[in-house]
Amino acid sequence: MSKVYLVGAGPGDAELITVKGKRLLEECDAVIYDRLASSELLKYTRAECVKIYVGKEAGHHSKTQEQIHEIMRKAAQRYQKIVRLKGGDPFVFGRGGEEALFLQEQGIPFEAVPGVTSAVAVPEAAGIPVTHRGICQSFHVITGHTGDGGLTENYGLLAQLGGTLVFLMGRSRLGEICGQLMHYGMDQNTAAAVISEGTTPRQQTVRGTLKDIEEKARKAGIKSPALIVVGSVCALPIRSGGKRLGVTATAHTAAKLRTLLEEKGFTVVETCNMEVIETREAENVLKKAVQPDVRWIMFTSPNGVRVFFRKLKEGGAALERLSEKKFAVIGAGSREELRKYGIEAHFMPGQYTSKALGTEFVRSVRNPGKILIPRAAAGSVELTSVLAAAGCDYEDLPIYDVKGKLAVGSEEMERIQCHVFVSASGVNAFFDEVERKLSDYRFGGEIACIGEATKEALAKRGYRADLVSEVHDAEGLAGSLEKYYAEGEKEQKA
Repeated sequence: MSKVYLVGAGPGDAELITVKGKRLLEECDAVIYDRLASSELLKYTRAECVKIYVGKEAGHHSKTQEQIHEIMRKAAQRYQKIVRLKGGDPFVFGRGGEEALFLQEQGIPFEAVPGVTSAVAVPEAAGIPVTHRGICQSFHVITGHTGDGGLTENYGLLAQLGGTLVFLMGRSRLGEICGQLMHYGMDQNTAAAVISEGTTPRQQTVRGTLKDIEEKARKAGIKSPALIVVGSVCALPIRSGGKRLGVTATAHTAAKLRTLLEEKGFTVVETCNMEVIETREAENVLKKAVQPDVRWIMFTSPNGVRVFFRKLKEGGAALERLSEKKFAVIGAGSREELRKYGIEAHFMPGQYTSKALGTEFVRSVRNPGKILIPRAAAGSVELTSVLAAAGCDYEDLPIYDVKGKLAVGSEEMERIQCHVFVSASGVNAFFDEVERKLSDYRFGGEIACIGEATKEALAKRGYRADLVSEVHDAEGLAGSLEKYYAEGEKEQKA
């Protein structure tokens, strides 16, 4: 017999789903999910699981509630185990009660599986407890808008409650909510906060008061989904997690750093997202790589490895065509990426820098023949200068570029205690974006970087690196940060 499970997906972070919810996703035949349920959770489903999106966005309803009911009914006719995945908890402003009643009326067996509600989890992730001894003994969860698009009633009562007020789905009504609370007597200086995409790497938090929170949220570019908190607890100086690090990197590197750093107790915020963009020259990868006179292919980053082999595949080339080539890599990250294609690097320097790659290569490799260097358009000249001075025949092939996009506002940026950079291009992209988008932000905090080239890029911008990683890869950077702050704490205690 078919059964529908109304599963709470949690507040946004895919790891905050319950153990039972994850198990049901792994077992289900079909999953019906909406916008507020993290798409990352779909990775838990089987390949043959049917995935049905019924998400709704403010002002752009993909499916009406009645249509969703009908989709569930038809799914129950076709599949044995169906998960209806809903953001947060199914019964907290998720219309889970309506769906449960519908299934009951249709005679379709169902079970509600509670989820971590964003009403509590999102403020907590931002360092805001919804209750606090001596300050607040109650909290109240309110919808930011009613079914007809208006505001909820009883603002006169809400303004006098004295507890923490948590408004869900209220970003578009923030100004009206604050206005109504002040109109009914709440002090305009009452602390308030708006949290966007809470518990995810894209979380943004803006703090202020009833009188200025709307303007601050607008300047910070806070968008839905966002949660509003009103009450004295918003002013508590709690900073959730360990040292707050702002990372500028590509999605692949940022994810790796996040795992490494969070394991060491740090809180990680992706401040500037770097996107790898293929250049026109990337189309020449196949033609260049298979040339008989090319004997070595030299990689200076994992990004270069990924783009190189992607272009080979697009060109229909089998890896066997590279069987006579040898490969050099700048460090462990590039080596590990190369191994994914079944290739072991023939050369890697002892120190992971462009200069060391060139210097150690020419010392160790006699008569290397022609060297192809598929790398970033803004690659370090240190490598090619060393090769040229040694009389090596090489071709510099710029196959990708990187562009940055700022991911946080000025208030969130001000909470960063250390900015982490993994490339010179990241340094330039970060400061270009800050100058363009955050004119009111004054850069502060410590700076950590992965190597000398990144350190020099910072110096050209007028900044000094407080920490340069001893080993120039993600693991080395994470380890250096752990050591740096552990030693700093010892000095403070001494």
